[in-house]
Amino acid sequence: MNAMIDRVEFQLVEGEAVTAWKNGVDNLLADVAIHLACNPEYVFLIVNKFREGNLVFDSSNIPDLNNWFSYYTDDNKLISEIISFYAPAFPTTAEDQPDLLELFATEGPLPHDTDCRAILNAFVPQKNPSLEKLELDWETSPPSMLFFMLVWFPCSYLHGETPAQLLSQAVEGDLKAARKLLQIDKTLMAEPGISKLIQHWTVSGETEKIAKLGSYMGETVANVSLKQIKMTWARFILETSHRRGAPLPAPKIQALFDAIAQDSGLGLLDPDIGEMSPETFAKALKRKEGFWQLDLDPTP
Repeated sequence: MNAMIDRVEFQLVEGEAVTAWKNGVDNLLADVAIHLACNPEYVFLIVNKFREGNLVFDSSNIPDLNNWFSYYTDDNKLISEIISFYAPAFPTTAEDQPDLLELFATEGPLPHDTDCRAILNAFVPQKNPSLEKLELDWETSPPSMLFFMLVWFPCSYLHGETPAQLLSQAVEGDLKAARKLLQIDKTLMAEPGISKLIQHWTVSGETEKIAKLGSYMGETVANVSLKQIKMTWARFILETSHRRGAPLPAPKIQALFDAIAQDSGLGLLDPDIGEMSPETFAKALKRKEGFWQLDLDPTP
């Protein structure tokens, strides 16, 4: 196996300050928001691993590409599998679980007869109050989790678009979209739509476009700061609260990051975004408008 980390760890922080922050917040929304707000350092680690070349697929760990590419076109499948994986982390009842999927939908609540809802209704969560540690392991983690962390997250927090949105542009010949994807996922050169595009360009003699695609294979993701990632996740929390019908004001979201810093022993304020004024923080959230939009279509 090439230089690759075997495991990435996610630490959930929930002490006195975070518990106090939950007062007055919808229970399910509070649990989801806390998990999301604990994610930035984890994601920042993954970004750095990308840039260092430590997160790569080689002949020893390449995924089943048919299944892998299906996540590019079926957000329902991806999100339902992710929620089934994460569900034990949330102290919810089985009846509450369909609400988790609706938090990440775009066009309103899903019908009760969708496959995603059936999966969630059939899944009975463990009664543990939280997962103290989530391990992303190349050998045992579900492919959906690997795709979510290694493709969907980078596309969303770097470009504000989902893999599905970028792929739909790329297969139509949009080289900018293809570049964004290939910087993240090199296996995409074998994706049927991209392969067909390459064949078309070959027949039509557009070899310069093929050469550009090949050059993108040697590129990596852009450099981003931990502050940028935290603001992207803050926007995710805002979007999630609107989906729940219980929108959180910007100061409340900023206060969650401060509470996590307090429970982590980092001080009263988050070291990256805690000193931003309420006005500046709200404006930064506004600039992230359009991020984290899923295309969850309940129709077959």
